[in-house]
Order: sequence, then C-alpha cells, then structure tokens
Amino acid sequence: MFTPPFHKPAGILQGQTVIMSRILLGMLLMLSGVVQAQDSRQTVAARSDVGETDGTGEKVAGEKVADEKAAADGDGQQKDSKPAAEDLLAESIEHNWKQFSSKENVALGDVWKIVEVENERYLKCAGEPKGFLYTKKKFSDFELTLEWKYTSDQNGNSGVLVYMQEELRLWPVSMQVQLHQPKAGSVFPSDGAKGTSSDVASLANEVGKWNTCRIVSQGGRLSVQINGKNAAEVAGCDPAKGYIAIQCEGSETVFRRLRVRDLSPVAEVVTEDSRAHRAEKTESPVPGFRATESSQPAQTSDRTSE
Repeated sequence: MFTPPFHKPAGILQGQTVIMSRILLGMLLMLSGVVQAQDSRQTVAARSDVGETDGTGEKVAGEKVADEKAAADGDGQQKDSKPAAEDLLAESIEHNWKQFSSKENVALGDVWKIVEVENERYLKCAGEPKGFLYTKKKFSDFELTLEWKYTSDQNGNSGVLVYMQEELRLWPVSMQVQLHQPKAGSVFPSDGAKGTSSDVASLANEVGKWNTCRIVSQGGRLSVQINGKNAAEVAGCDPAKGYIAIQCEGSETVFRRLRVRDLSPVAEVVTEDSRAHRAEKTESPVPGFRATESSQPAQTSDRTSE
C-alpha cells in the first residue's frame, strides 16, 4: 500500500524555525554574559595590582579591601618594609634638638624659631651667630629628608652634619653635606673624620625657591640627592654613627618637612617561646639528623660605640 509523504504546513515550519532561532540567540547572549563577567573580574584584578583609581584619586572599594588584606599580617597589623619616619619639627625645638652657638649666652629663640605658615611648621634660622642644632639621639643607618630655601642671600650657606661627635665647637668631627648655594650636594669629611669626598656643581634652585634634600646612610656609606637628582655617594665614613646637625652659617634659612627614619636593624628579643620556635625550624626532615645553629657571633654595622 502506498503511503504518501507527510508534508508539514509552511506555517508550522516557520514557527519552529523562529523558536529555534530564539533559543540559539538566548544561548549566545548567556555565553556573552559569562565572558564579559570573566573579563570584568580580570580587569578588576589587574587594576588592583597597579593601584588604578576611579578618576577621583581614590581607589575603588574592592581595591581598598584587597590592599588592606595584602598589607595586614595574621594579627591584623599593617606591614611596612620601613619603620615610620619621625617628624623632627612636630614638637618644640627643645623636644628633639640641642643648640650650640659660637657666642656665649645666646638664647635658642634668638637664632632658631618654629613658625606656622598655612598650617605647616617651618624652622627659621637667623644665620648669626654661627653654630648648629643637633639631635638628642645618635644615628648610624638612617634616611633623612628635608626642604630648605634661602630668603635672599645669593651665596646662601648652610649644611647638614652627619655622624657628628659631641664636640661643641666650629666645626666638630662629622661628614658635611653641603647646602651652600654654589655647592649644594657636595660631601666631605670635617675636622678629622674619615671618608671619601665628592665635589659637585650645585643642584640648588634659585634663591627664594624650595629645595629638597635626601640623605641615606647605610654601613658608613652616604648617598645624597638634591631636588630628586643624585648628587654624591661617599664611602668609608669613620665615625659612622653620631648626631645629625643643621648648620647656622651666616645666612637666613628656612627649613621644613625635616624627617628622619631610623634604618638600624632591630635587635631580636629572645624568649623561651622564640627559642622553642627556632628549635622547631632547625629540625631537619632527614631522620636521625639535627641541624645546629652557627656559633659565630652576630656581625654589626656600627663602627663606633655610644
């Protein structure tokens, strides 16, 4: 018996085609959404890595959380590769500094004053009589940053003494970092100190404009930058520990943002718990073998004693 082929009406075929097209379109849209979500997550991660901002100078919320988690240790304390810098002008002059003047009976306030300008503290030096301010603490490894300017003297003269010994005279044993207008950035040993010297052309801005100075001391080696440019690097300094002093050397000078960061290694406080922890860390994974700590005494970078 012959059975004729069944032919669907054209309207039904068209309807099924439309349905299939819509299903395929929906699947494509869902797949596109997944890809966009993955790209978005990757973009946020990349922006977090480079610290990208949202256009207002503030990090986006997700990046702030990531930064805070990365910066905190297991105890929730912020990690920092360097200790905090100490603002040497945050308190009264007497809090951080002592004065030496080449003339007797000269009051501190007659030469050095802290004044506030637009909510910022400036240290003003009258220039006369000659002398210096020096820190109450000694430093060996440190980072010192400051800004200075001369108010009018085209041959303005001042400087920073590092590793200064407690000899109250002009000028004590130290390494001098010049802020002298024609020689800003030069370094040389002063009055019996040992170390190499460096004589450079001035990197200072014109008189009346602010200059920046950065001094880094590590193991008796000094690196100096003036206005962001490398000025000098000297080595073999002896002594390599002492006070930091700011010179009063004949010119009215203004200083600001005077900060020091102590880079000396922090001595480990040994307790019973830390001994036990170190003993566990020295256990060897090889059975029957136990590693021992070196009996060599610890080396120190300080070349002079207090």
